[in-house]
Amino acid sequence: MGKTFRAALIASALLASLVIASSAWAWGGRSHTLYASPWGGQGMCTRSWPCSLPNAVSNAASGDTVIALPGLYHGGVVLSKAIDLRGEDAVIDAATSATGNGVQITGPGGSGSTVEGFTIKDAEFEGILVGTAPVAPTTTDGTAATSGEPVSDVRIAGNVLTHNGTGFGTDAGQCFSTPNAPGDCGETIHLVAVTDSVVQRNVVLDNVGGILLTDEFGPTSGNVIRDNRTIDNSDDCGITLAGHATAVNPTTDQPTGAAGVFDNRVIDNVSIGNGIAGQGAGILLGGGAPFAGVYDNVIRGNAAIGNGLAGITLHQHFAGDLNGNVIERNFLSNDNLDSDFDFAAAQATQTTGILVAGGLPPGPGPYPPPPAPITGTVIRGNRLVHVAVGIWTLGVDPATTVIARNRFGPGVTTPISTN
Repeated sequence: MGKTFRAALIASALLASLVIASSAWAWGGRSHTLYASPWGGQGMCTRSWPCSLPNAVSNAASGDTVIALPGLYHGGVVLSKAIDLRGEDAVIDAATSATGNGVQITGPGGSGSTVEGFTIKDAEFEGILVGTAPVAPTTTDGTAATSGEPVSDVRIAGNVLTHNGTGFGTDAGQCFSTPNAPGDCGETIHLVAVTDSVVQRNVVLDNVGGILLTDEFGPTSGNVIRDNRTIDNSDDCGITLAGHATAVNPTTDQPTGAAGVFDNRVIDNVSIGNGIAGQGAGILLGGGAPFAGVYDNVIRGNAAIGNGLAGITLHQHFAGDLNGNVIERNFLSNDNLDSDFDFAAAQATQTTGILVAGGLPPGPGPYPPPPAPITGTVIRGNRLVHVAVGIWTLGVDPATTVIARNRFGPGVTTPISTN
């Protein structure tokens, strides 16, 4: 066999192996790791020859890992398949993102994705959006989106998000004012109809708002919001659990499970200096629509300090289900700096650690049916200092509300105020 013929055979074998490997990649073989860099283009998406971030995400199969190498990436990323997206000192400048978001995970294909290790800044709307935006980015009238797909089993961990929600104060997309849309540009990390997911160890600093869980297209439940730092998000809350969809049967007053924000755990977070320019709590649970449901959630082990509303706030204005929430072992200090004027029956004008209140808002109305008393709230084992009022309640059912073993330290003149 001549040398030329042997070389041709070897070349053919190598080419065949490349084709086989490529086919395995394309047709669901073992998972691969792809690499992107800010200067990458149509490269091989390897560490030594990285491609662009959009190309890496496009070329990745479900179950693959995409690693963004150090540097500044412009635009946004959409994950519509289960990708483990990781940053190595990678910064996403989302000012020019076509969706208005830094990273968006769409369902159902994006279920199972991870976003970890990025700095994300300057998004018009959310820094990270999991699910479908409740308002289409291109609208300017606040018209709600008519459909969206639920997402599950997502992990958002170890990211730094700053200066997002830059469209605040405009009528663009989700930045349009209430009641049609949140009016806060979706806050910074937004879970919309998301289940069984984890948001952990993120720093959410100097944005319009912090972390938001809503239910426009299905239930948001079974999620863990843990070990995050939400700091100086000036116009809204640090962490919000908000019911925006009909989750309760108006005839039976029972939750349907078709929507609602329930069975979530908000644990060991730190929420400081949020909502000072607007009216935002450290952690807020609220029903934002008639027959909404925000129930059976656990708020445990968090610290809330120096926020515009009470450190932990529960607001119920309309008929619905905000029952069975547990608030325990939290540390609250110097909150409700802006006072809470959200209820016609009474206002919380002094600094307050925990506020649980149900009743119609102020103003002439007309309003939908008023809420029944809030039932089954547990407020237990919390530490409250440097607030005039420790725990402030309005419109709660005393027979089923548990207030026990809380500790009131310096500065607390009224441990419990029942209105």
